[in-house]
Amino acid sequence: MHQQDIRAEESLGKALSDQDLDALIVTRDANQRYLEGFTGSECYLLTSGKKSWLIADSRYTEQGAKECRQAAVVQHRAPCPPYNEVIASIAAAERFGRIGFEKDHLTYGQYETLLKSAARYELLPSGGPVEDLRLAKSPEEIAKLRKACAIADAALEALLPKIREGMSELALARELESLMFEAGAEGISFETIAAFGARSSMPHAVPSASTLLKRGDFILLDFGALYEGYHSDITRTFVFGKASARQKEIYAATLASQLAGFEAMLPGASGRAIDELVRGRIAQAGLPEYSHGLGHGVGLEIHERPFMGRLCEENLAASMVVTCEPGIYVPGEGGVRIEDSVLVTANGPEALTKFPKDRLLEL
Repeated sequence: MHQQDIRAEESLGKALSDQDLDALIVTRDANQRYLEGFTGSECYLLTSGKKSWLIADSRYTEQGAKECRQAAVVQHRAPCPPYNEVIASIAAAERFGRIGFEKDHLTYGQYETLLKSAARYELLPSGGPVEDLRLAKSPEEIAKLRKACAIADAALEALLPKIREGMSELALARELESLMFEAGAEGISFETIAAFGARSSMPHAVPSASTLLKRGDFILLDFGALYEGYHSDITRTFVFGKASARQKEIYAATLASQLAGFEAMLPGASGRAIDELVRGRIAQAGLPEYSHGLGHGVGLEIHERPFMGRLCEENLAASMVVTCEPGIYVPGEGGVRIEDSVLVTANGPEALTKFPKDRLLEL
């Protein structure tokens, strides 16, 4: 077992003890992967920190046995009892009196099923003890995130010569995704955003097959690559042809705000304060502020804590990986977003996405 896995188990055990819990039912797929390396779904991981059990049906028992670092794999359904009975049986054997569940992930239907057998133990809602552990990334995780970012960078570099007048947003998005696979991605981090012209003012525009690229259009691309379970996230904005003075103004203001946010990403910095700083820079330029948050954590999930925005109550810490992605969106004109995946270190922030952003690229 890797040293980091042992530390995670010890830390989880302490977190459960602090909550006066004997064990935790983990249903979030990313948390199961973090704790055990299991890449399946629709399973239940019961863990005390010291001992763990993966409760799975026959689709995942063999996979679980191969992938899990320490969990014993227990099959439910015929000829075994349903998963709630299996959990109750383990709880009785291990004398677990108080078992937590992930309150932000377990469905109400699953909760009702667990209650059928919970007379033998107390079932209690728990916050995010595994997510707490996932905030700071290990050296092994950072290496995978670096690779995911490098794949995205390489795909974008390969894409630029292929951009041509008359191609659709959807065609460009699919070409970019294909290039990520060619560069070594095992998947895409999320549905690629490709928006041309005035449609680039929509932060999460869905690529259209009917919107065709023409001279003078903004091209906004927001995408990421998946590598060994870890995600990258990057946004770059271009102009197809010669940029207008207005486009240059919007781009320059977005870049200045993005750099200000990036430079403020230091250990101990408030996520809310950085977001306020960046919004202030955009306001000074007399342009509309973005409607979304400044950024979010990136790891086994594309969106994970911390979520840096007006309501953020968390501070950054060394080894976190977060995005910095302010945008300026002007309905009817278009928008610019510039985003990097950023590693927070004691020596200052490091952009893991390296594709140039220091000037408005005219294609």
